[in-house]
Amino acid sequence: MQMRSAVVLLALIGATAAASKNLVTLQEENWTQLLKGEWMLEFHAPWCPACKDLQKAWTAFADFAPDLKIKVAEVDVTKNPGLSGRFLVTALPTIYHVKDGVFRVYSGSRDKNDFISFVEDRRWRTIDAVPDYKHPNSAQMGVVAVFFKLSMAVRDLHNTLVEEKGIPSWASYSIFAGVTLLLGCVLGFLIVLVIDQVFPTGSIGSAEKKDKKGGEKKGEKKEEKKKEDKTENKKTK
Repeated sequence: MQMRSAVVLLALIGATAAASKNLVTLQEENWTQLLKGEWMLEFHAPWCPACKDLQKAWTAFADFAPDLKIKVAEVDVTKNPGLSGRFLVTALPTIYHVKDGVFRVYSGSRDKNDFISFVEDRRWRTIDAVPDYKHPNSAQMGVVAVFFKLSMAVRDLHNTLVEEKGIPSWASYSIFAGVTLLLGCVLGFLIVLVIDQVFPTGSIGSAEKKDKKGGEKKGEKKEEKKKEDKTENKKTK
């Protein structure tokens, strides 16, 4: 009995591996290969029930990738927080169609046959492309990706302090609040310092203004003297 169960389990594992051999796993280090060719891309998370429901259909769809002349990929947002920020993933699962670097959000039915007909019939042409300012390869989305990474790092550090170190949650939040205020003060000081160097104020600025005013007054006095000398010369004549 145990032998039969082991054989069945191995068969299921082999079938799953064979079914997913065409499914490409993308990470933050290799995501740029999306910029060439045609792709269908899914963002998911292990804790997401809807993602688990989609997994079977998505894996079956990946089997048809060679026939459709496309590539089917997936991204685990828990392992790649930077990509979730770069693509502005706010709901799971999120699916993208990509054609030669042009990204479109798929919002149709989540069934294998619907995915196949979406590609075969080129239904993606009726969907507006992601605008340039939201393009995953743009500089601004790169900045968003960094912020997502930082937020995930802060969350992981908080969990470590609370769960492993035994620090109360309120104490952890207080630490992060204090660090945030300190960094804000330092950044504000640096900004003021730079502005003061570029646009001088205070004693230096007032001294420059006084010099300008003094120069203007001296110039006015010289002009008045010249006028008085002229009038005196006319009288003597």
